[in-house]
Amino acid sequence: MNSSRLCLLLLLLSGCAAARECRFFFLLMFSKNPPVNWKYVYHYSTESHNSVAGTTGLRNGPKVSCQIEVPHTCSFIMHTRDCTLSEASAIDPQGQPVYRPALGSDAFRTRMESPLKITMEGPGHVQLYPDSDEPVNILNIKRGIVSALMEEEASVSSTVHGQCLTQYEVNSRQDAPTGLTFSRDLSQCDHFYSRRLTNSPMALLQNLHHPISKLIKSTQSCSYQFDNKGSHITTATCTETHTYLPFFHRCSQTAEDELPFEESNIFDWNCAGVDPNQARPLHFEDLHHKSPVQTADGVLSSMQELVDLAGKGQGQRRASLFQKLVSSMRGLRNETLSQAASDMVKISSWLTFQALFQCGTSECTSAIMQIIWTIDGVSLEVDALVYGLSLQPDPDRARVKDMLSMAQYKQSKAIMYALANTVKK
Repeated sequence: MNSSRLCLLLLLLSGCAAARECRFFFLLMFSKNPPVNWKYVYHYSTESHNSVAGTTGLRNGPKVSCQIEVPHTCSFIMHTRDCTLSEASAIDPQGQPVYRPALGSDAFRTRMESPLKITMEGPGHVQLYPDSDEPVNILNIKRGIVSALMEEEASVSSTVHGQCLTQYEVNSRQDAPTGLTFSRDLSQCDHFYSRRLTNSPMALLQNLHHPISKLIKSTQSCSYQFDNKGSHITTATCTETHTYLPFFHRCSQTAEDELPFEESNIFDWNCAGVDPNQARPLHFEDLHHKSPVQTADGVLSSMQELVDLAGKGQGQRRASLFQKLVSSMRGLRNETLSQAASDMVKISSWLTFQALFQCGTSECTSAIMQIIWTIDGVSLEVDALVYGLSLQPDPDRARVKDMLSMAQYKQSKAIMYALANTVKK
């Protein structure tokens, strides 16, 4: 499921935690030590539709629904229960999608039930504290809900897309807010285009995700209704639309959200205890595209099959097999790929280097360094190879560590320059 396009909105937060004051949109300020606290229960649902204008009414996409429970405080634990994941399977005679449970719906419900701790220390400063084993895609969905919790009264708001310019309009009656509407151009958010797939460092055209992303028009508009006292939301609807401009028929994706109020109850409140080492930001994070089952069998099988093709007159299969090999390598973590690289060299060292260079992940770069350490008698070639790796853009912490290890292993002038290049970037 494409969690990066779920606009999950809006619960409003009231009050303040002990020794903290939170100032958010339409909040009734409580004392620093309120005698009682309220928790609010909503039924949240969101649907995502993919469509092409000018064609048939066929639409497909996922649907998520959950019961959301949030306290009336600034440091709290959010619960998401009874979540379902379904997908459109057909269109009824009225043109509406018919949904059925999606594959993995039970696992999705179980994952969503883990609570999420949240702290808010002033406008725009939100920290999330998920379980240590919380998957990134599940956390991204919960981020969308939390983003709705802290709509500041400001022209720049903190959201799951980063800092966004916001236009809003407040409807009031006798100094009490009764409704809110706002709109955003998501292309102006500072983390909207941060997600990208791994590409080959040997590709002639690099970083095409940025110019292509500018051809997508993305907008968000929402409407909320409050109770008579303006203390909580009674209904909320939100629509987020992404239109792909280069195409004549205007391919688009639309996410529609509903958040009806169910009930509120008084509860005994205590500030949520958190581990600072578990703190995560509000904006969406990239998914770590790693295989859930880590095994080198697929990589070694593809490698052996490529080697066996030589002399069999089946050269047309080499491109697809090589692509399969590289894709399998990109899904492996350091420990698994490290062992696989040692076995791959035994099958074909030349093919191993080709695949590792095309891979482009930090794990593949580490595997290249590992193989280089075992090579004797080719000092100049090793220097040139390491220096070439240092010219790759956007080095991460793993690459800096690899370069430092290489410099400790072999202190030639070229490798020292390579280390300096990597650290400088």
